[in-house]
Amino acid sequence: MKLVFVTDNGFSNKNDEYYYSGANVQHYSTVSKHFDDITFIARNSPHEQSSSQVSEKYQVHLIDSFTSGKNSFNNFKRLNFILDDVIRQSDVVMCFGINGYLAYKKAQKYNKPTIAYVGGCVFDTLKYMDSKFRRISAPIIMSMMKEMVRNASFVHYVDHYLLERYPTKGQYLICPSAKIDIDHSVLTKRVEKIINQKEITTIGLIGYTHNKIKGIDTGIKALQQLENHYKLQVVGRGDHRWLTKLAKSLNVEHRVEFLGVLPGRDDVFKWLDSIDLYIQPSLTEGMPRATVEAMSRGCPVVSSNAGGLKSIIDKKYRIKEGDFSELANKIRFLNREQTHLIEEANKNFEMAKNFDSVLLDKKRNNFYTTIVYEIKKNTLSKEKLM
Repeated sequence: MKLVFVTDNGFSNKNDEYYYSGANVQHYSTVSKHFDDITFIARNSPHEQSSSQVSEKYQVHLIDSFTSGKNSFNNFKRLNFILDDVIRQSDVVMCFGINGYLAYKKAQKYNKPTIAYVGGCVFDTLKYMDSKFRRISAPIIMSMMKEMVRNASFVHYVDHYLLERYPTKGQYLICPSAKIDIDHSVLTKRVEKIINQKEITTIGLIGYTHNKIKGIDTGIKALQQLENHYKLQVVGRGDHRWLTKLAKSLNVEHRVEFLGVLPGRDDVFKWLDSIDLYIQPSLTEGMPRATVEAMSRGCPVVSSNAGGLKSIIDKKYRIKEGDFSELANKIRFLNREQTHLIEEANKNFEMAKNFDSVLLDKKRNNFYTTIVYEIKKNTLSKEKLM
C-alpha cells in the first residue's frame, strides 16, 4: 500500500542521504510498520546531529520554502508538480501543516483518503511569531487547517482540546506523539538527588530558540528575579542571539547556558537527570514531548497553561503564559522544601506512565491497522462496481 507523507519540516539531507528529526521518530516508526511503499515530502530543514536516517527503500523529496525568498514561486511550482505526480499514484495521503493542506487538496482532486495529523493549534503558533506576515495570516491558515481536518478520512490528535478546536467528520485517534520507556530506577535516583541537592539549582528547558513560542525569554526574565544560585540551561536548535542580548540586559548572562542540540535521546535523558527543575513556560503547545520526557525522569516541573500542559502538570505549578514573576515565585516555592520536590517528582513520574511507549504504540498501531483495513475494503468495493 502506497502512503504519501507530507509535512512542513523535520527532514534533511546530508551527504546525499536523507534524515528525519527527533520530532518525527514516532511518525516514522508508526507508518513504516503499516505501509510498504512510502514517499516523504517535506520542507528542506537544517540537519540535526540527533536525526535518524531514512531507509533507502523510501522516496524523499525536500522542498525549499515557498513562503519567503526569491525562489518562492519556483519552489511552489516544484512542490505542486511533485504532489500531483505522487498523490495520483498513491493509496492514502498523510497531511501535516501548510504542505499537508496542499496535499489534502490534491488528494481531494484524485479522490484519495487522507490522514490529518494535529499536533498543535496553528493559530496559536503563528500569532506568536516575529513575522508580521505570519501573524496576519494566522486566521486564514487556521481556517485552512480546520477544512483539512474536518474533511479528512482519519485524524490523529495529540490531545483532547485539539479535537474541540479542530473537529472532524472522519474517524479519529487521540494519542500523544511522545515515546517514553519507563525506568523505575530513575525515580529512586531522582529522590536521592533531591535529598543531596547542592546550593546551585539548575533549571532546564527544551525548545527552539529562534522564536518566542517556547517561552525561553519568560524563563530568562524569571531567572533575573531569582537568587544567584539559580541557573538556566536551554537545549534546542535555533538562533539565540536575541535571548543572549536579553540575558545581558538583565545582567544574568553568566547564569544562562545554551547547549544547542544534544546528539541523541540518551544524551537528552542524561542531561535531564543532571538538572534540578524543568520548566516549560510555552505560549502554545500540543502535547509537549519534551515535558513528558522530563517527567519520565522524575523532574519536578513548572509550566504554563498552554495546550496539553493543563492535562499533565499540577495546577499549583502552572502559570499564565508570559507571567515571569509568577514563574519565579513558583520555582522558588517548589524549591523551598525537599518535600515539595519529592512530591512533584513522584506525581510527574506517575503521570509519565500514561505515555509509556508500549501503551501508546498499541493505540497507534490499532488505529493505523484500522486505516489500512478501511482503505483496502473501500478499494475492493470500488473495484467490484467497475
